[in-house]
Amino acid sequence: MATKKQESLIKEMTPMAKLSSTKKKEKVSITKPILKRKSLAYSEVDNIPEAQVEDYSKISIDEQTTLFNSIKDVFVRLREDAENMDLNTFEERYFSNLLAVFDMAVTGNVTAMDFLCYAYKKGMEGVLPVNLTLAHKWGMLAIAEGSKLTVDRLRMFINPVFEYVENSDVDLENMMERYDVPDGEAAFFVAETFAGLYVQKMNITLEQMSREDPVSADSNFQKFIHDANKVRDEILPDMLKYLR
Repeated sequence: MATKKQESLIKEMTPMAKLSSTKKKEKVSITKPILKRKSLAYSEVDNIPEAQVEDYSKISIDEQTTLFNSIKDVFVRLREDAENMDLNTFEERYFSNLLAVFDMAVTGNVTAMDFLCYAYKKGMEGVLPVNLTLAHKWGMLAIAEGSKLTVDRLRMFINPVFEYVENSDVDLENMMERYDVPDGEAAFFVAETFAGLYVQKMNITLEQMSREDPVSADSNFQKFIHDANKVRDEILPDMLKYLR
């Protein structure tokens, strides 16, 4: 049976769900933008946990959230201490931690991929520019590797996939039985299947992401998402063939 948190998340992913929420913007005191990668040793990394999970498709939302928060807490504590540091010290510690997470992600740590999706969507004023293109790429890679938590982060892009499946002739109960999908996780299975086809078609790989500047300004996201939407629509028929 699905947990209450799983049921809530799946409900949020339906086409009728609210696609955004209003959050109070945090005040920050650092205003100077940093738009290029820092080449730093990891001597100041604040105990970034290297959570390793063999198969993300088999763990619960609660377990994934715990893994994600173990990384996020490092940056939260750093932000809380920012007022007691000079700008150079804060930059060095922030980017040392970020690059540690980046290196974990490019070597296959799905928790790190999910965190980068979150970080690039949110950004940090004056330090890390919002980069929706990188957020999207890291998020889709994470979903393809079985990250349930990331599906909600990209629900605006994923919702049309659910809508397409719901309006098709796919028998979801038969699909779940055939692929041994646990109760309540049909949406996650559909998202993972789609993401696997999508990253292959878009040629989004860990090797390609390892060459991305992890601290760069976004480059024409509107064009990127236009192309991404086109690819999404192109591969949906192929996805149905697999799900049937």
